[in-house]
This record gives sequence, C-alpha cells and structure tokens, in this order.
Amino acid sequence: MKHILAATATAGAAALLGASPAAASAWTHAQGDGQVIHTGVYSHSDKGFNADGEIIQIPDYDKEELYLLVEYGVTDELTIIVNPSLRHVGIEDDPDDTSGFGYTELGARYRLAAGDSWVLSAQGSARIPGERRRDSLAQVGSTDAEYDLRLLGGSGFQLGGMDAFVDVQAGYRLRDGDPPNEFRLDTTIGIRPAEKVQLFAQLFNTFSEGAGEGVFPSYRYHNAYLSAVYDIDENWSLQLAGLATLGGENALRERGLMAGVWYRFGASVRQSGPPPAFVAP
Repeated sequence: MKHILAATATAGAAALLGASPAAASAWTHAQGDGQVIHTGVYSHSDKGFNADGEIIQIPDYDKEELYLLVEYGVTDELTIIVNPSLRHVGIEDDPDDTSGFGYTELGARYRLAAGDSWVLSAQGSARIPGERRRDSLAQVGSTDAEYDLRLLGGSGFQLGGMDAFVDVQAGYRLRDGDPPNEFRLDTTIGIRPAEKVQLFAQLFNTFSEGAGEGVFPSYRYHNAYLSAVYDIDENWSLQLAGLATLGGENALRERGLMAGVWYRFGASVRQSGPPPAFVAP
C-alpha cells in the first residue's frame, strides 16, 4: 500500500497539468502580451490501481492545491512562464499532513514554426520543490527538483461552423532523487460553441521510465479534465472543471473539481478580444 501512495504522491491535476495542472498551450504570446491564471484544485482518492491496473481500496487521500500561472511574451517567439503553488495533502491514518508551498515552475516556450492556423513550439522548465518534509508519507515523491522538456503542437480549425483547436504535447521529465523519470503525453481538444463560452476536453498521460529507487515502483496514470470557460469580457474569464483518473498502474484513482480565474493583457487583447481557442490549465 505504501508503494502505491509513494509512487503517486504528486499525481493528480497538474502536472495539470502537472500538471501541475497548469499546462500551457503550444501558442506563444505576442511581445508585451500575457496572461495570469489562478486555479484551485481539490481531489480525493479512496481507491487506487494496483500493479495489474485493477481497482483496489486504499486509505483516503485528499489534496487541495492553488496555482498562479503567469505567462509573458518577451518577443513574439519567446514566452516566459512562472507558476508557483500552494498545497495541502492529507492521508487517512497518517497524522503527518503536509501544508505549504508546492512546486514552483520556472520556464520558457519558444515558437519553432507557425502557419496561419498551426504552431510548433519547444518548452523547458525547472520545477523547484517547496515544503521538503521527508518524514511525511504525503511528501513522498515531491521533495526534489524536476526538469521538464517538451515539444508542443497546436492547430486551429472549424468544426460545424464553430472555432475549435487541438493541442498535443510530448514531454520528458527528469526527476532528482529516488523517483523514476517520466514520459508525458498531453492532449487538449477545445471548441467555442458560443461567443463567450469555450469547452475543453483534456487527457494527461504519465508513464514512469521503469522503477525508481527505494519505495518507487514503475507506474502510469491517465487523468482527464472536462472544462467550461466563460468570457466575462476581453480580459477576464471564469473556469470550472471536473477531473477523474481513467486508469493506471500503481496509481491513485482521483476524482475532483477545479475552478479558475483568467486575466489576459496586452495590445492584441485590446484590439481583438480573447482568442477563439485557448488551452485551459
């Protein structure tokens, strides 16, 4: 049982995620433009997946997280990213709940190529751990630095007369310490059925590169999000999402909710309003 919780202490949104659950889109911001997205995530697990992918009962695992994603276009091709977080993790029958700073992600995304409706980008980031209690089961797997490298591709199109897009990201995450490194494959499909409404379906897939050291076995998990975003005006939007783990091995089976507030700024926002399709965190 400890192996399951240890292997997935950082599983869930994020990583949004992610993700951290905050997963940037392949598009970069124009020079001087940017966005700030504040999200809160609650997830609960009372079941998990064993090494054969079968659902099993586990001690209740509860997690609350707050993220503040800031992106800014240094040039039209280069966007910098800052994403600090706070979190609380509690595990049934474990008195050592953990509260404090989670990972802070610092990174940049560079546009490699683009057409009228598509873009290809590369992104790199360092994830700096916050609270470092090694005596708590809730902290297992999240006490050391991580480094995320990924290739991102996005394309916009029309679907039944509505603006739509798809965003695909393939990544590799280097993890210090005992946990194994990870492969990431994240996909987002979005559509705008009304002028002020965007809908997103997202799937975040994580695969460990074999087993790590100590208590860390090999694992995988697949987290899905369904989001609705309402644009109040050209600058502000509100988001509500549900999340669920669809499958995995040596992983938590999470269920939860996410809420967010988006703020966009810059000259292109003032001129044209919110983009027709924008990836949710």
